[in-house]
Amino acid sequence: MGGSKRHGGKFWSLFFCFLISALLLAAGSGCRGAREAGPGRGGPVKQGREILPEERLLAYEQEGCIWVVRASGEGARKIGRTGSMALGAWAPDGERIAVLTAVERSGEWVTGYAGVLDLKGKVKPVLGPQGPLPLEPGEMAWLPEGDSLVLASLDTIWVAREEGDVFRARVLYTSGKGGNERVWHPRQIPRENRISFWITAGEGEGGRVKARLVTLPAAGGEPEELFSQVIWASGEAPVEALWSPDGRYALIYAEPAGEGSCWWLLDRKSGMKKAVLSPTAGDPQWLPGGESLVYAPQAQLQVPRYEVLHVATGEASPFAEVPGWASWLEVSPDGKKILLAKAAGEDGFKWDLYVAGADAASPKKVASGAGDAAWQP
Repeated sequence: MGGSKRHGGKFWSLFFCFLISALLLAAGSGCRGAREAGPGRGGPVKQGREILPEERLLAYEQEGCIWVVRASGEGARKIGRTGSMALGAWAPDGERIAVLTAVERSGEWVTGYAGVLDLKGKVKPVLGPQGPLPLEPGEMAWLPEGDSLVLASLDTIWVAREEGDVFRARVLYTSGKGGNERVWHPRQIPRENRISFWITAGEGEGGRVKARLVTLPAAGGEPEELFSQVIWASGEAPVEALWSPDGRYALIYAEPAGEGSCWWLLDRKSGMKKAVLSPTAGDPQWLPGGESLVYAPQAQLQVPRYEVLHVATGEASPFAEVPGWASWLEVSPDGKKILLAKAAGEDGFKWDLYVAGADAASPKKVASGAGDAAWQP
């Protein structure tokens, strides 16, 4: 991974998407990247009851600190106080967040050390055999039980389990091939004690690499291949897998080397694999229930219009009327709130955050000049 990563737990920030799109169009490919799926599913239980939509927390970065605020806009508070953190995924219990600490930034590139932040502000570092584990955004995911993280670094997948005041990382998978093979983007498969991740290896000159999406039991074993495609890649591989809440479907993104589809829908139950969405589409995310997903069909053209794709039929229908200023959105895990991001400044890294109901009407501003943001699961 070259010790760098673009800014953003969303994985593909709008700024970077437009830059990559321009380069790919020049090369003959119109694909546009996907933001990392929101980390939450369902509603967390708090004091014996479901959290009300207005009480659900939103975590976000601001000036290198981690903040949380209720969906109502009330109760904003800083929980990560070092001034050098980057936001990762929420734990399944909604009480902890994976973060990067001691973050170094160079434009859109970010590096740091993996850690876990609780809502009281305590950080537990992730330690590998040589000490703190260096990492990049988008390379951490939680396992279902919520006390273990899976992480990707170079050619190795790690599992870090909580041991007292630290998370201790041990090797789950390694290729042993060094620079010729890399692993990327570990993701938990919902409702299973199993993960997915990408493996890339060189396929000749000009940045051509073969990308394989594989799954692996969280206890270890041999990877099982689900999908493969030859792609262009210089730096981070332009691939992602977004799992439906029930774990049946994977929406796969892979920018092809040359012409071809960018988006694929994989049905693990039937084995069906088919091309979906247009090359200009982007910003996809699964809706509660796993039967449909929302996406922007003209994201590459900077058109803030969203549709719902019903995966069983392949039919699309209109989504909420999103304000014209919205750069991206994220639907809450219960589907009752929408986070809307408005560009703040010209650097492409800061956003004013708004929360609206499911119809996107009457959005209320909850944060200014924020970085990445994610709903509490």
